[in-house]
Amino acid sequence: NRAAQEEAEKVLAMIGGVRHNLNAHVWFEFEFSPKEVLDEIIVTGCIPDQKAYQFYPTPDALAAQVIQLADIGEEHTCLEPSAGTGGLADHMPKARTRCIEISELHCKVLQAKGYDVTQADFLSWSHTTTDRFDRLVLNPPFSEGRWQSHLSAAATLLEVGGQITAVLPASAKNKEVLKGFEIEWSRIIENAFSDTSVSVVILTARKK
Repeated sequence: NRAAQEEAEKVLAMIGGVRHNLNAHVWFEFEFSPKEVLDEIIVTGCIPDQKAYQFYPTPDALAAQVIQLADIGEEHTCLEPSAGTGGLADHMPKARTRCIEISELHCKVLQAKGYDVTQADFLSWSHTTTDRFDRLVLNPPFSEGRWQSHLSAAATLLEVGGQITAVLPASAKNKEVLKGFEIEWSRIIENAFSDTSVSVVILTARKK
């Protein structure tokens, strides 16, 4: 029925499918082979958990703005924490980008795209890893102030002279979020995510 079809289309979009519609014929196109991901959904019944993980994929237009500000050079190593299905990573150099993601299903999507993926809770992982990066690009969960803990954790993983570029709630603008960093804020971007009224701002923070 129509409700089931709409739910199925929502899941396909969440794992990276692009919807096409021609003469009432609907299909989804993927930039990677989705077979293993779809098998996982069918076998386990698990679908992307938007509420628990605060999973709001970064729209392509917003991701492009973030990556432009990230100023990623040919020599830079990169990290996307809480990578989801790679909305930001898709714009980053794949050979030099690592993704951290807690959802097993999202990890399968990222692996199918060819990323170096670690399945872990980013906050826990950040306390144990010895890896350091030149560029961190993130769209962290916003609820209950989680963006603050994610941003602080990201700051500990930067090389000297490195840079964080982050999508944050508009209410964060001009707050003292990271001591010892050179901070710049973008303009406020309204209604940044589909099906929400959330306004955001892009933070650029350089480690002195």
